[in-house]
Amino acid sequence: GDHRDLHSFPTRRSSDLYVEASRFLAARMMTQGGKTPAGRINYAFRLATGRAPDPQERSILLEQAQEAIAEYRQHCDEAKALVAVGASKSDPRLDPKELAAWTTVAAIILNLDETITKE
Repeated sequence: GDHRDLHSFPTRRSSDLYVEASRFLAARMMTQGGKTPAGRINYAFRLATGRAPDPQERSILLEQAQEAIAEYRQHCDEAKALVAVGASKSDPRLDPKELAAWTTVAAIILNLDETITKE
């Protein structure tokens, strides 16, 4: 398997709709995927692709999640801007910094799903 797609960072250049879909998945990860990053990743991955991530995918996504969380903790404005994208309002109970971080992870998972279906 080619894991290059996991490293492409899809949110910056993509449409509002894509960001919104990613944020919707991120919110579900945070509310239904449990408290641990690994649990959230497994939940979203299964939801998007219908299978569990393999160990390599999981570790890459975990790394991305940790980087994104660290990044958005320092850049609160960017986090708020990302969660404000699109027509629907994001869940006010969710921390925007964390939601932004999980949105980027969700975007990677959704991006991966597209690659899988096109083959």
